[in-house]
Amino acid sequence: MGSVILTMQLSLDGVVSDEYSWMMLSEEIFEDYLEYYNTVDTIIVGRHSYASLARHWQQAENSSNSLERAIARRMNEISKVVLSHSETDLIWRNSQQLVIKDDRSLARELDVLKSRVHRISVESGVKTWQSFIQHDLYDELWLLVHPVIVSRGERLFALADKQQSLRLTHSKTYKNGVMGLHYQKAKR
Repeated sequence: MGSVILTMQLSLDGVVSDEYSWMMLSEEIFEDYLEYYNTVDTIIVGRHSYASLARHWQQAENSSNSLERAIARRMNEISKVVLSHSETDLIWRNSQQLVIKDDRSLARELDVLKSRVHRISVESGVKTWQSFIQHDLYDELWLLVHPVIVSRGERLFALADKQQSLRLTHSKTYKNGVMGLHYQKAKR
């Protein structure tokens, strides 16, 4: 059975929205991203962020930065699943749509996907991450915690309505002060 990893950038105070105004990426982080994506079979994205991610990564294949080009090539070749409640134009190669009717249908479809692939990375957006956390549909978290207090914005755990125990499996402090934290759900 495959595993679902939620990966995201967040501020020290748990904000995950408008990350382009406060996140501090580096070559070191990009190197880890490339290593990570080389282990991923499928990416899940929400409908609201799908088009902008598709445009970004397709254009990034022409970047002057060789590391960004390598990540873009990998992102573009990985299978992508777009979650939505209505039809969406699929503009990113290797994309398919999963129309979700309710939370139970998401859980059922995710179980089917996990039976076919090894590692699934849930990339965005905020509502998608919050839903996966709220409904306990993940196995791991990879949080890149930036040393900034944003104070306004959508918080990652805003919809979590029950305790969820996690076990830290790996941590890394990047030279720019960002903390990479890898968690697995604790066994019950």
